[in-house]
Amino acid sequence: MSLPATTSPALPALLQVRHLGKRFTLPRDSLFTPPASLQALSDVSFTLEAGKSLGVVGESGSGKSTLARLVMALERPSEGQVLFNGMDLNLLPSNELRAARSAFQMVFQDPYGSLDPRQKVLAIVTEPLQSLADPSSGLRLSRLALRERAEMALSEVGLRTADLDKYPHEFSGGQRQRIAIARALITRPALIVADEPVSALDVSVQAQVLNLMMDLQERHGLSYLFVSHDLAVVNLMCDDVLVLQSGRVLEQGSSQAIFHNPQHPYTQTLLAAVPGLDH
Repeated sequence: MSLPATTSPALPALLQVRHLGKRFTLPRDSLFTPPASLQALSDVSFTLEAGKSLGVVGESGSGKSTLARLVMALERPSEGQVLFNGMDLNLLPSNELRAARSAFQMVFQDPYGSLDPRQKVLAIVTEPLQSLADPSSGLRLSRLALRERAEMALSEVGLRTADLDKYPHEFSGGQRQRIAIARALITRPALIVADEPVSALDVSVQAQVLNLMMDLQERHGLSYLFVSHDLAVVNLMCDDVLVLQSGRVLEQGSSQAIFHNPQHPYTQTLLAAVPGLDH
């Protein structure tokens, strides 16, 4: 008699966002009136599988960057959950959250503002490794080990070892964004949250950075949460798309479905406004 086949339990999705909401308290109009609030996000839910890319699109003020900050646990939600590998990030003690951060990193919009002009590239790129170290444990990488990891990260993004000893002002915008990507890669994350990562770059440089990000995804199996107002970029980069307006999800689905058969009038308007986009 043959034994019944056993199945291993399914692993949780890399990132699960469940009914996420965020309210901001606004300044009082006067001492005698209660402060008003702004609902930046309302009931946002989605799942991102390992090795996949999700594009978050919408007009300015739609809540895209707020969502990115909540996913990174840089702010706490007013409602809902952010689950990374099944862990609710907002329930983790500070030391466990610091350790978990090695698996998710962020690339910011402005390659000029996101790099400290007073620090050399070595200090900038290795900052995540040093901030993740637990001071109470005494476990810190040696200077030699830090430099070796930084050299590997710079090599991944097409920069030279000698660039570690330079300052940000010695690089072009595209090179600075490569440094920012190297900083995100150095902890060997599973997820990179990219908040408008090419919007501040020239069109020709945008293509170089996007090709680099796609190559890194193929090489390392990275997942991207790709926040952008540029629908052509999202169409190129992402497997799935989530459309936000005023903090609410209007439509979500595969890139193929969203770009070729949008259902919501707002999505149709966004696509119609992009010249030359094949939809």
